[in-house]
Amino acid sequence: MMSKKQTVSPAKPFNSKEMPLWFKILFLSLPVIISFFQIRTLDNDFFFLYKMGEYIVHRGFPYTDVLSMHSSMKIVVQQWLSAVIYYFSYNTFGQFGVIGLVYICNTGIVILSYRFIKMITKNDMVSLALAGLINFFIFDPFMVTRPQVFTYLILLGTVCLLEKHVITKKAGYLFAIPVLSLALINLHAAMWPMILVFMLPYIVDSIPIKVENHKKEPNGNCMYLLASFAISIVMGLINPYGVENMLYLTKSYGHSSFNMIMEMKPTSTSATEGILFFATIAITALITLFIKKRAVTVRFFLLYFGTLVLGIMQIKGIPYFFFFGLPAFAYMIKDLELSSITKYTQKIITNRIKVLLKIFFASAFVFLCVSRYNATNEAAIPVALHRHELDNIIAILNESEDPMIFLYANFNDGQYLEYYGFRPYIDGRAEVFLAENNQYYDVYEEYYCLFNGGIYYKSFLDKYGFNYIILDKEIDSYTYASVVRDPDFELLYDSYDVVLFRRTDWSLDKMGQMSEDTETAETVESTVPSET
Repeated sequence: MMSKKQTVSPAKPFNSKEMPLWFKILFLSLPVIISFFQIRTLDNDFFFLYKMGEYIVHRGFPYTDVLSMHSSMKIVVQQWLSAVIYYFSYNTFGQFGVIGLVYICNTGIVILSYRFIKMITKNDMVSLALAGLINFFIFDPFMVTRPQVFTYLILLGTVCLLEKHVITKKAGYLFAIPVLSLALINLHAAMWPMILVFMLPYIVDSIPIKVENHKKEPNGNCMYLLASFAISIVMGLINPYGVENMLYLTKSYGHSSFNMIMEMKPTSTSATEGILFFATIAITALITLFIKKRAVTVRFFLLYFGTLVLGIMQIKGIPYFFFFGLPAFAYMIKDLELSSITKYTQKIITNRIKVLLKIFFASAFVFLCVSRYNATNEAAIPVALHRHELDNIIAILNESEDPMIFLYANFNDGQYLEYYGFRPYIDGRAEVFLAENNQYYDVYEEYYCLFNGGIYYKSFLDKYGFNYIILDKEIDSYTYASVVRDPDFELLYDSYDVVLFRRTDWSLDKMGQMSEDTETAETVESTVPSET
């Protein structure tokens, strides 16, 4: 009697479109877990956000500046809701509450990035890999305690809804976009126009266009999209500052003097973020050359090149390329599969090799965690030391016997002084100090001239009647080199990179044209500093 021949079914090849749920959760968790090994500190902007949130909660919306010494400046608190959220988070849970909020937003961004890419590619392998890489690249420099974390989340939610509408043709997915518009105008009005900008590629793609004998089939319902676009504009009006909030972006960026602010500079290879950005562009270009079928929809073409331009123009535009440009490019590799590779590898990979591979990937994961910790810890030390020295200076100022304190602090330190109740010359709200916005005086341009030595330091200090001056030896190099030799200024504190000077001949009677809100501020004539 012959026994039946036993047949062994071949191993099922890897199918990227049928990955188990546990594997997806594990893979998406990896970049989030790695981010927990990053040393986080409160961003400089947090301090003026907190004080503004505190003011709004207890006194209502301000329409003139309440933080700096320029109380006659007209202001628009374009991120008022973010300020209030950070205020309550910090008061309730301290620093960990604020940083924890960033991690929550980051988790949401990872999930939405995956969902957006998955809707485009229908390919889990591509979606998981890109979502993980995007988060790994973005979290370190761009996920900070600022309103932008809410902006990324809202804009990703918007494109997910738009893409879902294209897939299903259902209008219901567009009803939530005006709600997101309402949230963004109050959380981060400076970026509110971006929600309209990201709708445009979908609107254009929904228009049937006939070129010669070829008619492009529309993707999405044009009328529904236009209605959602119009309602989103109307929802933008629902904010404490009306149309001014909606147009805030048009009056707040593009000034040449902003090139001294790192995130406002054009992207170059001098920074790590720039290297990653241009390397990604090069890689996507090379991949495109080797793809025989390079057909792409209008909306993905516009998303890719539109965000690419944003990234080239300014460093702060890089995240938009990674969040929206790379997913748009993913459409071109949506058919990428590993089935042919896995059929081959199944023949040569033994159990021993599998164990070695697991050890390798586990070691790589540990290495990334340790590297992230060491790199960010090294970067956080100077910030902590600088703020410690500022704390010592604040203690000296609090013990001052002068009847009034007129304080100069630079662009980076002003908000920290405001957090402790002082009203310095300037802080990190660059656009607030533009005459176009504050309808008062171009304080930022004046600061820019002082920074570059275009204003004689003594004329500037006399104009405002400062009796205390806080300087960073590196950032305020011109002013420091001048004041340290001036006999009218006494050095009270000098440690690490921070110094505090007090004017020895200062009195209320010698303040000249300086008034409490500097209403009579005039343009300081540029002169060459005289030698002492």
